[in-house]
Amino acid sequence: MEAHAARAGGRLLLSGTVVDDVARPMTGARVALTVSPASGAAGGVDLSGAAPAACSEGASLPVVERSDTLVLTSDEAGRFCVRLSLPRDRYVARLESRGQGLVDAARLELPIDLARAPVALRFDPEPSVLSLDDDRITFEVVASTEDDGVTVAAAGLPLALSSEAGVALGAALTDASGRCRFDVDPARLGPPGRGELRVTFAGTAGAGAASRGADVERRTGVELTAPDATDLRLPAGSPDDGIPLRVLATARCARRGCIATPGGAVEVSAGGGVVGAAALERDGIAHLVATFATPATELLVLEVRYRPDAPWFQPHGELSLRVPVRAPSPWRKAPLVLAGLVALAWLVLARLRPGASSGRASRRVSRPISPQGAGEGARPGVTLVAAGRTDQGWQGRLRDAHDGQAIAGARVAIERRGFDQVSSVAQVWSDAGGTFVLAPLQALPGDELVAEGAQHAPLRGPVPGAGVLDIALVLRKRALLERLVHWARGRGAPFDARPEATPGHVRRAAGAQLAVARWADAVERAAYGGQPVDAAAQAAVERLAPGDAAPSVDAPPPPGHEPGPQDPLAHVDGARRRSL
Repeated sequence: MEAHAARAGGRLLLSGTVVDDVARPMTGARVALTVSPASGAAGGVDLSGAAPAACSEGASLPVVERSDTLVLTSDEAGRFCVRLSLPRDRYVARLESRGQGLVDAARLELPIDLARAPVALRFDPEPSVLSLDDDRITFEVVASTEDDGVTVAAAGLPLALSSEAGVALGAALTDASGRCRFDVDPARLGPPGRGELRVTFAGTAGAGAASRGADVERRTGVELTAPDATDLRLPAGSPDDGIPLRVLATARCARRGCIATPGGAVEVSAGGGVVGAAALERDGIAHLVATFATPATELLVLEVRYRPDAPWFQPHGELSLRVPVRAPSPWRKAPLVLAGLVALAWLVLARLRPGASSGRASRRVSRPISPQGAGEGARPGVTLVAAGRTDQGWQGRLRDAHDGQAIAGARVAIERRGFDQVSSVAQVWSDAGGTFVLAPLQALPGDELVAEGAQHAPLRGPVPGAGVLDIALVLRKRALLERLVHWARGRGAPFDARPEATPGHVRRAAGAQLAVARWADAVERAAYGGQPVDAAAQAAVERLAPGDAAPSVDAPPPPGHEPGPQDPLAHVDGARRRSL
């Protein structure tokens, strides 16, 4: 909450705003107001006798909850206001927002001196993101007084600027226009992260004390170095045997005196693909091994990228390292050759065993989705391509289950359910190539891995073991269409059809069931309309679905429906197929 006091027509005008932690206005927030003498006298001021009134025509009227308590309701912009008739004296106004939904309550104390001109302070512009890597940061503050609706610049006022830790950042006098400027060394603002700037005025004989705060986020860039490299050149290594790599992440603001150790992870790529990743330890160092097939080149280039775990740590370029390539050790393949001989011997013995059934030998083996498994009829899912250590976390690639294209900007998270909400304990977004790195953490029973894109339906399930993941997602429009097909098959005639029910068929079969017809129409527009379907559009269509329709996200196929070569869009003609 923010609040300030002014005088208008001999009355106190108390106004303010209520927002949540991402600065969204809280519409309809209920704010309780009590006023007590600044002298500390017992008891509160009788506000019911202070002629409480709204500040503008059409605004919500204050409600007298008790003789000493008023309840104010915020408007669509999160603003609240009340006019009171109080004797000219010094007071302390206490405001409490009682919370709304999942938003906590908030409290604020505002000193008011009606015997002196009330001063209002504001930042111009309002700071939000501060770079700790700049040489200097400038803040401008405007001071004014308001009496009887007339705002006047407050000149010659001494103002002080401080951080949330109480560190003094500067002092200045307002000029004739009521403005003053603070030039601050970023090193004094504090470490990277969320904080607050507060400007205060202690008051004079003619002007009352005032203060104003601004929530800020202090950011810094993160640079990567390889301590074991000389002139960005590592010792010779074999990709088949694994190239060990030690990477140090350093906050750029450290050179200016800030104390910060970046968190997150680093990933290494070669030839356009990720070949290794590891989480940063407490000392800012990551130990990893890049393992992949040895290319036909004498000099290899490894690209090292930083993946932050907090928005106030920003990647500052990539680290390119050169590695002379040497041939892999011949002994490395010995276990593989031995395993191959054992497998061959087992197959030979199985064929020579009496009564061996050819039918059993030809039994189908269920395979997970492979990274190259795109194509018609592909299904969404998560595959652990290569297992890793628990302290390595998860990395991998997101792709479209049907065309195999990489999904950029998709969210991958581990979510944990609480008593009244679901929280993300870790989350990252895929890069332009669809790759992601999720730092290691201790997953608890019930935690779920969730992945979704802007136009791809969310997929959730138990958290797999650490390692390299292949995540296949389906477009939201395909998910909506599959939900309708599954529902029609489960209901049977007249909704089901062969080979698959279409939205048009379901609409015609609905007859007088208008709700089903509207749902089928909405599915048809979303699936074939040619427009992208995002989360909001998908939710709007799903709200129209019948109560017995299984969710389109992670919905298991109905009994008797074997996922495989058949495509739920096989009945769609070529033109509409291209629109999907």
